[in-house]
Amino acid sequence: MSAQRFSIGQQFRWGGTLYEVKRQLPQDELNLENVASGALQVVTLQTLVAALFAGELYFIVRATKPTRPGKIELSQQQALSVELSDYPSALVEIARRRLWIIEPLLSAQAVCTLETVKHRVAEVQAWEASHATNGTGLAGAVSWRSVYRWLRDYQASGDDVRALIPSTALQGGRGQSRVSPEVGALIDSLIREQYYRPERTSIKDLVYLIAAAIDDENQRRPASERLRQPATATIYRRLETFDRQERFAVKHSQRAAQRQFTQCGVTTSPERQLERVEIDHTPIDVIVVDDRDFLPLGRPTLTKAIDVATRYPLGYYLGFEPPSYYTVMECLHHAIWPKVDSHERFGTEHRWQAYGIPSLLVVDNGKEFIGQDLTDACLQLGITLENAPVRTPEFKATIERHFGTCNALFHALPGTTFSNLFQRQDYASAQHACITVDELEKTLHLFLIDLYAERFHTGLNGIPARQWEAALQQGYSPRLPASAQELAILLGRVTQRVIHRYGIEFENLQYNCRELATLRIRLNGTAAKIKFHPGDLSKLYVHDPFEQSYLMVPALAEDYTAQLSLWKHRIISAAARREQATVDLAALGRAKRKIQDVVDAALDRKRRQGGRKLARWQDSGQPPSLSQPASTTAVENPPVALPSAGLTDEVLLVGSPSAGQDDWGITYPGAPVLNLPLQPGEKGV
Repeated sequence: MSAQRFSIGQQFRWGGTLYEVKRQLPQDELNLENVASGALQVVTLQTLVAALFAGELYFIVRATKPTRPGKIELSQQQALSVELSDYPSALVEIARRRLWIIEPLLSAQAVCTLETVKHRVAEVQAWEASHATNGTGLAGAVSWRSVYRWLRDYQASGDDVRALIPSTALQGGRGQSRVSPEVGALIDSLIREQYYRPERTSIKDLVYLIAAAIDDENQRRPASERLRQPATATIYRRLETFDRQERFAVKHSQRAAQRQFTQCGVTTSPERQLERVEIDHTPIDVIVVDDRDFLPLGRPTLTKAIDVATRYPLGYYLGFEPPSYYTVMECLHHAIWPKVDSHERFGTEHRWQAYGIPSLLVVDNGKEFIGQDLTDACLQLGITLENAPVRTPEFKATIERHFGTCNALFHALPGTTFSNLFQRQDYASAQHACITVDELEKTLHLFLIDLYAERFHTGLNGIPARQWEAALQQGYSPRLPASAQELAILLGRVTQRVIHRYGIEFENLQYNCRELATLRIRLNGTAAKIKFHPGDLSKLYVHDPFEQSYLMVPALAEDYTAQLSLWKHRIISAAARREQATVDLAALGRAKRKIQDVVDAALDRKRRQGGRKLARWQDSGQPPSLSQPASTTAVENPPVALPSAGLTDEVLLVGSPSAGQDDWGITYPGAPVLNLPLQPGEKGV
């Protein structure tokens, strides 16, 4: 209770062991006895006081009026009882009256004999008789036995007035069922029958069914043995005794029950930067337009990583690529590398300070997060990859909440689609769209660096930028890769190819260099491990298992593969196959130029259908993670033109509605749609 002392006979639990004070020694020392083993030890009073306030020790309070039948010793959790103001006011007034009655008997000069107790009872009765009109309703007969009991409870509790509050919960047979065993069994049977199935059953239906069942039972009984119909409140209380989570799981699902009855948000917060980083995707609630003719292109996808310890934005990728390993890799590259040019490029008032390799990367169960490529990349970078349980957004609540904060920015821009149809109402998003991708990226930088990172964060109880700066000033140094080339290799996708004399064939393209000859001979026909960047097919990285290094092997078609992504190359290859049976570089070059002409024509005519795919075609060039300039020279001196039955007519880029944004089919006027075949496991790159 409120006040206790380390006096002789006092018991307390310290580190889970029950002790009792046996003697008080000089120099503030106490002789303690281990109640279980009987062992004695000497401990200073200061040690015990420190343990008490550290939460390692608590006093044993003997409850004279137990809160539960048979419960004598109050545990530490029960000792943390409610305060006086939490009790009903009527019970508090009764406790105050009882304290007023026993107060004269608590003084050091008072001798608590039977005569003095009876004298005090007479005084109280006389005073209350003369003040019967006070309206308190507390006056009543007081017995000397009750006074003795109040004195004992009050002193045993450490002079806590809460010990004088009546134990009304244990009076009147509360909590004891008055329903006959036969009726109780019938009610329980119908509850299990009606409530432990997926169909919904109301309490009224249950009452009617119970009434009918009892009536049927009474038809077979004599009048003297008929069962009484229970009240609706009785049935409801009986229903509440059944496990709620179990009933909820039957009617919904185990997963829904776990989400409903599990307390989320109770996690251990990281103590330092990059200890926990969360990454996820979201379509931005804004329709962007082409920067040449303001054609609405659609909603780009934002992939973002955030540092949980400081709430500082770590990196992002913004583009029309659907969620894939490519977008994850670009976001992770941007998060790791220092953003030294952000201040100059986007005109932010502050510099983007966060960078470095995270220790723990938390992702969801999207197909782009569970592949072997990302697992290998994280393993080599020393990153622990942790997948959140299925359908548990609260597991990575920081990034989910951050996306919600960013929506406040997007919903204020012209062309916003809002979060749902009810918010959008009659707002014509496409007609009001006027923000280009470059303008959106600049707006996003200003929001993240100058606003979000510089304002007070209530969950952090601080400012994200100041938190990051404080760590750097204290000597914190983020982990970094050995080189930019090594980072590109580690974050690349993985495949296997055999090295031939003419080099490596990958996606109908050839890659070769002098250094491959030695590796080909040593491998002797064994497939080599290949790493490639989905956004740049101008080179491959071939693993040399003998030297434990990677060889950079360029594409022989240097001009064609410049600024060429894997997705765009597959579109071109499918178009070239319509032009001739055998794919060659000349056909690829012509197909690339002609498809680009079709895209330009579609933009000029302001076609609104397929705008996002057109934007993806324009955007799928040099990836942001590669800073070196690439050649944009067109294919010179093409070979002799092929028959005009191919791409001389208009090419239509058709999106497959079942495949979402990941695939484009290609067709021609009067010809069937040719859907682009994808390699296993590479859909959505």
